[in-house]
Amino acid sequence: MVLKNLFAGLLWLSQIPVVAQKLPASNNCGLTLAGKITNQHRDEPLPAATIILEELNQAIQTDMAGNYHFHDLCPGVYHIKTTYVGFDPIRLEVRLAAPAIRNLKLHPNTTELGTVQISGNRVAPPPTQATGIITGEALESTRGESLGRVLEQVAGVTTLNTGPSISKPIIHGLHSNRVLLLNNGVRQEGQQWGAEHAPEIDPNIVSTLTVVKGAAGVRFGSDAIGGVVLVEPAPLRDSVGTDATINLVGRSNSRMGNMGATVNHNSAKLPALSWRLQGTLKKGGNAKTPDYYLKNTGFSEHNFSATIGYRQGRYGLELYYSQFNTRLGILSAAHIGNPTDLLRAIESPVPLETSNFSYKINRPYQQVNHDLLKLSGYIRTGEAGRLTWVSSFQDNKRAEYDKHLPRNNELAALNRPELSLQLQTFSNELAWEHRPYKNITGTIGLSGMVQRNQYQGRFFIPNYYNYTSGLFWLERWRKAKWQLEAGTRYDYRLLDVVLYEKNIRTEPQFTYHNFSGTLGGIYELNHYVTFSLNAGTAFRAPSANELFSRGRHHATIEIGDRNLKSENAYKLVATATYRSEKKLNGELSFYHSYIRNYIFLEPVFPPELTVAGTFLAFRHTQTNATFKGADLSLSYGFTDAFSAQVKASLVWAYNFKKDDYLIFTPANRLDAHLRYEPVQAKGTFLQVGGLLVARQNRVPADLEPNLTPGEDAATLFMPKNGDFIPPPPGYFLLQASLGTTINIKNQPVEISFTGHNLLNQSYREYLNRFRYFADEMGRNVVLRVRVPLNFNSK
Repeated sequence: MVLKNLFAGLLWLSQIPVVAQKLPASNNCGLTLAGKITNQHRDEPLPAATIILEELNQAIQTDMAGNYHFHDLCPGVYHIKTTYVGFDPIRLEVRLAAPAIRNLKLHPNTTELGTVQISGNRVAPPPTQATGIITGEALESTRGESLGRVLEQVAGVTTLNTGPSISKPIIHGLHSNRVLLLNNGVRQEGQQWGAEHAPEIDPNIVSTLTVVKGAAGVRFGSDAIGGVVLVEPAPLRDSVGTDATINLVGRSNSRMGNMGATVNHNSAKLPALSWRLQGTLKKGGNAKTPDYYLKNTGFSEHNFSATIGYRQGRYGLELYYSQFNTRLGILSAAHIGNPTDLLRAIESPVPLETSNFSYKINRPYQQVNHDLLKLSGYIRTGEAGRLTWVSSFQDNKRAEYDKHLPRNNELAALNRPELSLQLQTFSNELAWEHRPYKNITGTIGLSGMVQRNQYQGRFFIPNYYNYTSGLFWLERWRKAKWQLEAGTRYDYRLLDVVLYEKNIRTEPQFTYHNFSGTLGGIYELNHYVTFSLNAGTAFRAPSANELFSRGRHHATIEIGDRNLKSENAYKLVATATYRSEKKLNGELSFYHSYIRNYIFLEPVFPPELTVAGTFLAFRHTQTNATFKGADLSLSYGFTDAFSAQVKASLVWAYNFKKDDYLIFTPANRLDAHLRYEPVQAKGTFLQVGGLLVARQNRVPADLEPNLTPGEDAATLFMPKNGDFIPPPPGYFLLQASLGTTINIKNQPVEISFTGHNLLNQSYREYLNRFRYFADEMGRNVVLRVRVPLNFNSK
């Protein structure tokens, strides 16, 4: 208890805002660097282009007019790198002795792969790590999709799905607690351990998505074994005016409608103050396979966010609030009454329960609400560097409703959830970025987090308090063609659990601590070719569900093990990048990750029979495992109008304990398309391509259970170490998109159509938890309309 009180006290003290006197302006370090970024061919501004100031490891994005501004710079030589999706990057040397203006024109290209991007005060990904970025047109082409689906554009990223509406990202075969999401600089904290628990983040707020594909525990904290996803809104306006964006999305399959709007403002009366408002409404009904509707797979969502920021000279503050609300229907056919019906459901080509189209969401379903409040700021410590901090509070509420109401009529009338979870999280991070010293820049910082989890209803995971703290130090050296990076971090975690076993209250405590490290380098062979190598370590303590879960969680039974140990990961990533002026651009990465004490869900045979029905069962177990593979992104511009792009991902995962492959690993996949953009028709494009996914053959050897009808159900599901059914066949999906920009009284309106699974192929995805019962979604045509508005009000 003493240790718990100490943690709480430290957290409380760290929440107290620091009242700092305004630092006197330096005689030398008050210079500005500004300019405008435009399209070289059409002389049009490029909003949200990224300008990186390499020596200070800082960057900003251009506003709607393509303008950028760096403030409070010291005299000296700087290198700025400007990137924008679909354009060649520019790297320029600037000798700054007085306030300067540098206007830059970018040359259109076919793609921009693997760019490292940072913006504003947000956390930057380690430059030596393999990264992928989604922004600009690539991001706009996915509006209306879930965050997991959007991230599939990055090579090496797939999704773990539960039906057609729930998905979460997988990076190099790892997901859930092993992939950190940094939502606007804050570590997203919900019940992310669940396979059917999608991230509570509205993609409509996003301006840039950056995926760090590696063990990134040094900068981002423990658990980042698989990688990190940086979810970044656009910077607030720093020029006077108001702009807005309206996004409308309609989808044929599930008859989904999505409406989103964003407004940004900066006033001439108080130019240091800027604000943004954003909101989203989304609703869809039952999805349809080529042959039948998926009963009770509707969803609804309503979200909003507000940001206000103040920047004056050497300091700045930003207050951010977001709320995410969703209701998700769970496939009715996944809830089975007895072992015989379970066998029938698995064998049947059509789910035992189907329906017509409906928007109504019946039991079983999830109701999730997530609130995030963040206060962040920075203060420049003279010529020594900059001090930044982020304080946040998150409140995550999850209610899960079973298929059947209680038999007691009075309880049934209340329609209460069978399982209710609430997770509250307070977190703080303080970091100091020092000025360059002999080509060295770096950051040192500390972080702390306190969590309280409470449950009501049926037991699945216990009440607990979770206390974590960390200290990190990261340095980067750059000279000529070389860039090196090294860092270390120490993390400590205390898990304080409250259990009632046989009517006796116990409070077991678990402590975990470890060091993480990273060492990497980049070598620029020439203007076209870059090589990078990164070695990193990270650790992850077992979560409460892995230690204590015992019971039904929607369509499955999960069983924990309180004797599980911490995971320790060691990962090596080698990347080669080639970029030409116009023709060929590509990136090839190889990775190898060894994880000691890897925790995973292993099927338990036979399925478990409960009073509510028969459910597939899984147990948390541990092994030593390795994940290795390769990612390829390649594009080629045949002409100024025609281009092609190919993306491929390969993953091998091996279980050393059983000398066999690991279950539930992504299959090999290849995504390719051709694109036509007529030079004379601004904003017009036609793209045709497809996704090829192989059958997952790298599974435990004794995968195929005997499903002969007539045998005892307990015998039918008794493979020694495999799955309940074999992996589904591979599949090919034809996809196409068409878009253009029209002007209505000088107002641009962007319109596009995208078709998925145009051949209406029946297939099942190995990484969909409901593949045992139903096919994937059939043909789907999406209409997107985007209206950017720019006002001249002061």
